[in-house]
Amino acid sequence: MSRGSRPCANQSIDVSRYGYLRATSMNYELTAAQLVRALRGQRSCAELSRRIGYRSNIVHRWESRRSWPTAARFLQVHRKLRPKAPIWLETFFHALPEWAAAHEPTSSAAVAAFLRHLRGKTPVLRIAELAQRNRYSVARWLSGAAEPKLPDFLRLVDVMSRRLPDLIAAFEDPRRVPSVSRAWERLELARHAGYDLPWSHAVLRALELRGMPQGRVLQRNWIARRLGITPEQVSDALELLQRSAQVRRTPRGYRVLEVMSIDTGQYPERARALKIAWLETALQRLKTNTPGRFGYSVFAVSKATLLELHNLHLQYVRAMQLLIARSTPNECVGLYCSQLLDLGEEGPG
Repeated sequence: MSRGSRPCANQSIDVSRYGYLRATSMNYELTAAQLVRALRGQRSCAELSRRIGYRSNIVHRWESRRSWPTAARFLQVHRKLRPKAPIWLETFFHALPEWAAAHEPTSSAAVAAFLRHLRGKTPVLRIAELAQRNRYSVARWLSGAAEPKLPDFLRLVDVMSRRLPDLIAAFEDPRRVPSVSRAWERLELARHAGYDLPWSHAVLRALELRGMPQGRVLQRNWIARRLGITPEQVSDALELLQRSAQVRRTPRGYRVLEVMSIDTGQYPERARALKIAWLETALQRLKTNTPGRFGYSVFAVSKATLLELHNLHLQYVRAMQLLIARSTPNECVGLYCSQLLDLGEEGPG
């Protein structure tokens, strides 16, 4: 295979700062209680408890944070109350992952497989440290030997993916869950900023670089040189980043408010346009002989091997994300593009 040839991932994720190495201050018990409350809707706690097969008022206990359902039990309750809703795994990943076929989506086995997928190759000890949970408990949850309660499930998803608002959105409108509603609104603003102006993500990353000068004009020109774009493009990106609450303008220049993990696959057509934009950027840099890794390989393999290559690439992407998250100091903005496809298959239309 040519040097620089890269397969493609199943998801469109801004991997520039894959945030599972950063701790979080969210109150997961409160979020779990609010999620149950949103699911209950207009029913009383007692009515919903009877509906899901309990003689006691278990829903009141969940909402008052005196006891918790397991993650699988919550999924089963959600499915019973929302039978026509999309499968939560499909909503989160935008397409069912291959391993999902082996598990009932509301089962404890599916929960464990999902958590293992998010974990990738991150050491259990590191996850336990970030989640502030016993490493033996975390290992048992990941293996499926034990079932996490709903708050711990939310906690693990947050520390391993930083996509908790996206998970909540797979069950309920996040605006109905007060503890994540503001984070969801900011995430949506950031997501659409990336769709509307792809270079805004690169400019945001450039603001994190070491050696950034002070002063808005100096910063604008410095970023333009570092990214190989015009100062006008930088100005447009900075304006959009301010409107989407990702950047604040100060007397000394622009400051990043918060680094978020952004899943750009939420809206498939816009995500496709975003991929095209970055592929075109990579193509333009190749045409101008910009240093980097560019390559290709055309080969004949079995369908099973092509699937293995896809899975191998996912492992590579996770290892790359781990390196990115660990990397200090920030000295350059990288662009990663890849393609892996069957040349004999054509898309719709």
